[in-house]
Amino acid sequence: MRICSWNINGLRSLRQPLRTVLEQLDCDIICFQETKVTRQALAETYARIDGYHTFYSWSRLRQGYSGVAIFCKNFLTPIRAEEGLAGKLHTTIDDSLGGEYPSMDENDLLAIDREGRAIMTEHELEDGTSLVVINVYCPRVDRDKPERLTYKLNFFSAIEQRAKYFLERGCRVIVVGDLNVSHKPIDTCDPGEDLNYFNSSPSRLWFSKFINNDIFIDTFRYLHPDQREAYTCWETLSNARVNNYGVRIDYILCDGIVSKLHLVNCELRIEIESSDHCPVIGEFNFIFKDHSQRKPPSICTKFWPEFKGTQMKLNQFIVKTKRIRDEEIIIDDNNHSTYLRLDDELFFFVKITTNQSNEKIIDKSTVIESKPPSKKIKSDQSSIFQHFKRTSQPKLVPSNNSISKNTEVISSSNIESNEKSTTKTTWNQIFRPPTPPPLCSGHKEQCVIRKVKDTSSVNWGRYFYVCSRANGAPGNPQARCEHFEWKEIKKKTISMN
Repeated sequence: MRICSWNINGLRSLRQPLRTVLEQLDCDIICFQETKVTRQALAETYARIDGYHTFYSWSRLRQGYSGVAIFCKNFLTPIRAEEGLAGKLHTTIDDSLGGEYPSMDENDLLAIDREGRAIMTEHELEDGTSLVVINVYCPRVDRDKPERLTYKLNFFSAIEQRAKYFLERGCRVIVVGDLNVSHKPIDTCDPGEDLNYFNSSPSRLWFSKFINNDIFIDTFRYLHPDQREAYTCWETLSNARVNNYGVRIDYILCDGIVSKLHLVNCELRIEIESSDHCPVIGEFNFIFKDHSQRKPPSICTKFWPEFKGTQMKLNQFIVKTKRIRDEEIIIDDNNHSTYLRLDDELFFFVKITTNQSNEKIIDKSTVIESKPPSKKIKSDQSSIFQHFKRTSQPKLVPSNNSISKNTEVISSSNIESNEKSTTKTTWNQIFRPPTPPPLCSGHKEQCVIRKVKDTSSVNWGRYFYVCSRANGAPGNPQARCEHFEWKEIKKKTISMN
């Protein structure tokens, strides 16, 4: 069994159709994070894929935010599936995977599931036990919002309590997703000089506790304990992926028994570049019961009313009708008959007569062929050009008697040249060409301009210049140099003229 975890940074950001992406990944269970779609915005091409059962969780608070999804091949149809971690979103008792949170507040549990950051599926193995897949997109910590750290630690606690509950049930457990934490200094390009400070991060402390005593295993580090520069996420603004200057924050974690008995391989697919993250793929030698004919859980998207095939489309309410124009009707007052044109190109007319009871009778046997009109029939609709009238200014021609010898005569050509000169000067003052950026000190190349976005900084909103090359490790001559320069703020002067 092959399982994939990938933060795609938006379903619509995929460079290829979803079906092609799934085939390229070549996995049996595919877990996406940060889908950035709500139920209302989910298109059928993303909800129903031949050969797969799909399960989505989306944010109830914001559009285009967070969201996770699981795609399972038909033979791995789950016996249960649940949206969220805290058990507050499942629609039926049968879909619930079970579990309690005695140490967490009810409001905290509701907050965990409202952002659409987790979805779980349970699959039946050949020996009768179950495999539970937990797909999560953990929140990141914002320095301007300290409450997000509390939210993140609550989210981690929910993962831990739910995963341990499944272990107590005798299930095998795999936790995949973007955990938004680089565990060890080897997992980041810049851990800093103070490693004690690095290791004391609350998120890293929880991570170390979660995998302590081999209760859970980081599958990649379990198989590649010393591999350096193995990253899964890169900053896009500085194009850091070019120099592989990133962090490893995407994981496939499994319980200790799985790692010892069933783990085969774990690899990072850095060559796939549709997102700022790369896919992580794990391989296990599980033997599943074939559930191809089994009915999937009720939260599967194929059971949503909008995708069951019963919803009517908008074009079903629109009926194309033929409009009869005035020029298509010919009235013969002498014979009390009316002729109606049947064909737009051949100009055939059919005779319509009226009987004594004022009932209209269409005589289809009487067909009159007419020649097309020689000139275009005028329409009652006015042209848009009729609403515009060109006005010409009167030319003032002075008489010879009104011009004295001492009067200075200014020709129109001089006036026009003076006006053009004045206009050109005015526009040049308004639209001045931008000042070229300075050259960086390391490569003597033009810099790029950036803006300070940290609202807590005293320099918030100021612009500065940095090297245009991609970010990289210190000492790499191909990476960005250390050039930094503030952009000068030129004060505008008001001319008294």
